Amino acid sequence: MPGYVLDGAGRVDLPRQPLAVTVTALDVPVVLRVLTADGADFVSALYPKPGFAVLPKIDAEIVVVATPGTVTGFPQGTVLQTTIAVDSDQTLDPDRAELTPLDVSGLHHVELATVTPYGDHLTVAARKTAVDVPLNDLGARARSAARGVLGVDRLPESRQVRVEVDIDTTMSMAPLIDDGSVREIVDLLTGVAAVIGRREELHVNLIGHTVAPVRVSELRSAADEVQSALDSAGLGIGFRSTAVDRSGWSETTLVYTVTDGIPADEGDGSSADVRRRPIVLSAQADTTPAAGTMPLVGDPLRRDSRLDDPAELFETVQSLVAGLASASDSEGLAS
Repeated sequence: MPGYVLDGAGRVDLPRQPLAVTVTALDVPVVLRVLTADGADFVSALYPKPGFAVLPKIDAEIVVVATPGTVTGFPQGTVLQTTIAVDSDQTLDPDRAELTPLDVSGLHHVELATVTPYGDHLTVAARKTAVDVPLNDLGARARSAARGVLGVDRLPESRQVRVEVDIDTTMSMAPLIDDGSVREIVDLLTGVAAVIGRREELHVNLIGHTVAPVRVSELRSAADEVQSALDSAGLGIGFRSTAVDRSGWSETTLVYTVTDGIPADEGDGSSADVRRRPIVLSAQADTTPAAGTMPLVGDPLRRDSRLDDPAELFETVQSLVAGLASASDSEGLAS
């Protein structure tokens, strides 16, 4: 019998018969739910076992939803395999629709497909999804954490922002540039930008005696390209966080300032359209920040094992995206 692979917003018609829905992920428990178009539970659905549902009769549009069997969201690297097939004992190979394997890392709620009755058939439509851009390991984990914090694969277009990174290139930053700390932060921010940024872009400026924009060709290569630019940059003194003039900007912009100390002018240049968020690095394990100055989790963000710890990475990303979305913005995986 025919089998159809649905990608993105693909759709296919199946006979108007009872359906069986199977959703699986390697080593990860999946809770399957079937909802009506207005979000109520589809009362006719039967759930004989986890990740499996039988839909005896479908008279109105329904939505197939998957949630993790844990409270922390789908772990990094979770890929869902989904099959919607005619539930028939008469054939070993019934008509079926198979969704393209879907990476749902960090999400708490994933709308997989809709099923709509029409005449003598059922139209199965994959929820429109965007293919993830490739990222390095830390960027991918940061993307998952950002999705977990915000509850969406990407912010709705109306809430997306231009993401800029201003990097302090004064002499005191030399140890943090040399040991890869700055590079690691850029890698982290690629994952954040993939969730909150317009066009999944990252705009980077090196700030010292002058402002030197760094051309970032793609998010996955951003950290290497920035590190290369830093290695050849002349380091100086007198960092100003407002060296880039954004006073006339109307595009909503979030500026991350990577530095080793809160600049005196950090509060200047912020507006309704341009928001600033410092990321303060420290090479010293015993550095204690001034009260109220740290943007992250209460301590200078040091390059150590903290970003390898899922809980601490989540807390760090939570600080980086704070205030960007409310519960009302949550859209699951796509809409």
